[in-house]
Amino acid sequence: VVTMKAAMEYPLKFGPDLQEDIDKWVQWVGDEAEKRLAEFFPSLPGETVQNYLWAHTVVCPNCQSVVPLSPNWWLSKTSNYAGKGKERKVTSDWYAVKPIPNPEQKRVDFELIKGKKGKPTTIITDTGEEYDPDTTTTIGRGVGKCPNCGNVIDDEVIKSQAQTGNFGHKLYAVAYKKGKGSLEFRIPESIDFDGIDKAENYIKNKKLDFDWNRLLPSEERFDGYSDRCIAYGLNKNSDYFNPRQLLTLVTYVEIINEAKVLMQAEYEWEKVEAIITYLALVLDRCVDVNCRLAHVNTMGPKIEGASGQHALNLIWNYPEVNGSSRLWLWCAEKSISDYIKLCELFGTKPHSTGLPGIEKYDPKTIQINSASADSLYHITDNSVDAIITDPPYYATIQYAELSDFFYVWQKRTLGDIFPDLFFNELTDKDREAVANPSRFRNMGENPEKLANQDYEAKMALAFGEYYRVLRPDGVMTVQFNHKESGAWDVLAKSLIDAGFEITASWAVSTENPQNLHQAQKNSVSSTVLLVCRKRDPNASQAWWDDLRTELTEALIGKTIKRSDGKYYPLPTQKKSQEDEEYISKLEWLEENGIEGINLYLSAFGPALNVFSRYQTILDSSGEEVRPEKAFQETRKAIANYRFRKLVETDTSGFDPLTQWYLLAWDAFGAREFPFDEARQLALAVGGFNVSDLVKTSKLIDSASGTCKLLTPQQRLKKRAFSVNPSEFSLTYLVDGLHAIIAIYEEEGVTPVRRFMEVTGLVSNDLFMRTIEVALKVIPCIKDEKKCLIEQKVLLDLWLAMDEIKGKVKIYDQLELQLGQLSLNFE
Repeated sequence: VVTMKAAMEYPLKFGPDLQEDIDKWVQWVGDEAEKRLAEFFPSLPGETVQNYLWAHTVVCPNCQSVVPLSPNWWLSKTSNYAGKGKERKVTSDWYAVKPIPNPEQKRVDFELIKGKKGKPTTIITDTGEEYDPDTTTTIGRGVGKCPNCGNVIDDEVIKSQAQTGNFGHKLYAVAYKKGKGSLEFRIPESIDFDGIDKAENYIKNKKLDFDWNRLLPSEERFDGYSDRCIAYGLNKNSDYFNPRQLLTLVTYVEIINEAKVLMQAEYEWEKVEAIITYLALVLDRCVDVNCRLAHVNTMGPKIEGASGQHALNLIWNYPEVNGSSRLWLWCAEKSISDYIKLCELFGTKPHSTGLPGIEKYDPKTIQINSASADSLYHITDNSVDAIITDPPYYATIQYAELSDFFYVWQKRTLGDIFPDLFFNELTDKDREAVANPSRFRNMGENPEKLANQDYEAKMALAFGEYYRVLRPDGVMTVQFNHKESGAWDVLAKSLIDAGFEITASWAVSTENPQNLHQAQKNSVSSTVLLVCRKRDPNASQAWWDDLRTELTEALIGKTIKRSDGKYYPLPTQKKSQEDEEYISKLEWLEENGIEGINLYLSAFGPALNVFSRYQTILDSSGEEVRPEKAFQETRKAIANYRFRKLVETDTSGFDPLTQWYLLAWDAFGAREFPFDEARQLALAVGGFNVSDLVKTSKLIDSASGTCKLLTPQQRLKKRAFSVNPSEFSLTYLVDGLHAIIAIYEEEGVTPVRRFMEVTGLVSNDLFMRTIEVALKVIPCIKDEKKCLIEQKVLLDLWLAMDEIKGKVKIYDQLELQLGQLSLNFE
């Protein structure tokens, strides 16, 4: 609610003039913070400290040394360049620290390493020394290692020390600037430790001050599903911060509350409310990046906050931003710099167009309420024109648990402004529509099962309420982007049972293109918008056998007219005319940039359009059919469509396992993806059991709900196929593909040529088409060091062997890459 007020209500109510008042008080808080906190953040002459780098510490049980824990010792891997062509040179330095054992003093010291980029994970100093900060780590997978004695420190020992108050902190680096220069680093000096000691002593003395003490977020934390910190002794909300971080944030709260009093002499209360709300959002940003859950992305380097994950995770090495001179104003710039853009969006800034139709609405009529979606008692029946919702899905994100992290701080600045929002000690977990097993512990049944049932009941009630309040001609838009098959089934069943029909769907890209097509792990990059309307109350039932043809036709039937670069959906299929072209829904999605797993998800919308028209759908035995059946039929239609398009000719002769392998690369574009998706794709292809992928063909490994496509060498070691020509059997085309890749990796081109001649692969057209499709679907990565071995070897062989080049076509993207690879055929 607070965020919605800041994003919608205040820009509409106060317009762009409020920006000046916001800036004034942001600066006032920053100036006051600098006065009060400067003594706790001293610096050396001529430098301005930006950040401090800390590592959590434990005591080695073997030698009693204090061990700083870090998975790497990088400080900065920023590469700036100057010049062009052969004259192009790196101008920036890379930084790291090297832990220096000091067993006599039972501690670990540090040396600063500065130099130019070496190999991908090394620094080369001016003296020629090469150092890899990833080789001196002191913790990995929760297990520590003592640099002084080499003792392994078990994760249970670390947790035990943390829970008994022996979890410490060690400052190991300071980031600073000189004037307008670039970021530099140094090892901490006595002046830095003096500031830390002063802050800790100040807090000890302040604990007797009631007025100051009540500003501390001392609430006991909720031991929830998203919590990864209780095991490390973080029991209160104040434990997320080291002492000086806590002092900084409490000082900000103190100053904001003082500003609130001063503002009342200058503004009416509504404007005070608005300005304080924006100041509280700046504080939220400070809390996010200045805690023990934040981390440094050394490629910037830049600080990434605790909210970047869907769980509360303790970070072994974490940053502290200079609270006196940098933190507040830096976070203000990140948090409220877009206020004017919001005014432009809503048309309250002069000469701005704003959203179409926004001028019709009176800002005074906007209502932002905090209520449960399953009980919209304040809204009358059939009164709402449009509903937009982005529903949660089971236990994916525990919103209330994560919100506590910010709630306890907002309560201390906004609690008197919005008492109806902050009357609870923590956020309400009981009414939240998520599957939270933590709420169902010790109830005699499986907590996950009870949590899922609770979630499904709440979602059904929520959609029922949406149906009640929506006008008969109203529209509801549901945003959804989960790739799990169960997610879509539950969502669709809830919508249909509530009385909705899905009348249209749109796929919208919601990810930065630079983050897509990651070759190691699959991710969904599109959000599907489902447009829902109230279904005809007199809608009839249907038989599944009759509906299957209609559903497939909705995807592959030529029902969209393309003319003059525009698209026009048609109510019925029509023949193409000379000046017009008709395409299918799948072709339309592809032409609009929807591909891979996003194509499968986006096609669920048209499938639901058919499925949701009917009150109930029955199979031949009279049993009700769930939406999952429609999704299975959709996957099958897409798999057939995509494979025909990839092969470009007759698809007969391809074995099911090879089809699955090629379609998996095509759909997921990654080596790793959910096992359930592997299962669903296997069902779509047909002809084998999903367990064959692991046990018989050894195409994948699976663990913890995830599967991973094995490399040719990994499959060879598992004896999935033989590279001995006299023993090789082409049971599956993918085995031949992997065999030539494995042989090339070990022996080069000549043995590959001999293997293909002896086994007859050189004259096997199906095998050549398999190579061609593999080159299309396996991700093409420009960086040779990150290039997938399957792609790199197949390109090498295409260039080296006329037998392959003469029969295998490559497409433009690969032609561009061929010149970038360093090829060594033998």
